[in-house]
Amino acid sequence: MSEEKRSSGMAKVLVLGIIVGIALVVASFVLAGGFGKIANGFGTLANGFGSIAKPDRIVTVRGLAEREVDADMAIWPMTFSIGANSLSDLQKDLVSKIDVTTAFLKSFGLQPEDYTVQAPEITDNSLIMSYNDKPTYRYIAKQKIMIRSKNVKAVKTAQEHSLDLTANNIAVLQEYDSRIMFEYTALNSIKPEMIGEATKNARAAAEQFASDSGSAVGKIRTATQGWFSIEDAATGLEEKKKVRVVTTVEYILTD
Repeated sequence: MSEEKRSSGMAKVLVLGIIVGIALVVASFVLAGGFGKIANGFGTLANGFGSIAKPDRIVTVRGLAEREVDADMAIWPMTFSIGANSLSDLQKDLVSKIDVTTAFLKSFGLQPEDYTVQAPEITDNSLIMSYNDKPTYRYIAKQKIMIRSKNVKAVKTAQEHSLDLTANNIAVLQEYDSRIMFEYTALNSIKPEMIGEATKNARAAAEQFASDSGSAVGKIRTATQGWFSIEDAATGLEEKKKVRVVTTVEYILTD
């Protein structure tokens, strides 16, 4: 290789090396500036996330609302039993006593739509007793008149005077499954007011917590309505009912 060609090749290598070196220096500045901007960007982003992820200060409270109401429905399974030694006699006696009983109910203001005369339960004692038992009656009929009325006062008064039917040989049973029951069916009419009252009481509790911590009560974060419960106001006062509801509310606290 001639000296001229060798010098030319070395010059090209030298120029190429200078170009590569300049490119590396420029790239380092670009990368440094870029990474600085990226780092600044991440810093800003981190600050942004910090403010978003900062948890709200909240307080969770419960509000109670109670109300005493009068029952608006009375249910009374009025039941009596009769006996006879023939089915024909049993049938005649049943019809007669049902007529007497329904007339008794009418005298207290109860109408046919307030009660249903159910089919009697008839027991043949000869099938369940031995010959030596000698039952007084071969057949026993248990008759139930199911009373369900919004005329609560009339049902209660009739039940209190049911002993009067003994004059017609009708003994109204006072068994557990024959007791009078009272219900309250107008819950929807008082629900909105009671929920409002429970929520108001919950806010009062939240404001007390906030005051103690030097904060103020803000908006509602979440709210949950509890179940409505209806119970007897007291033993012996089953016609009076106690309605109760508890709401759970989360409030955001502000400075």
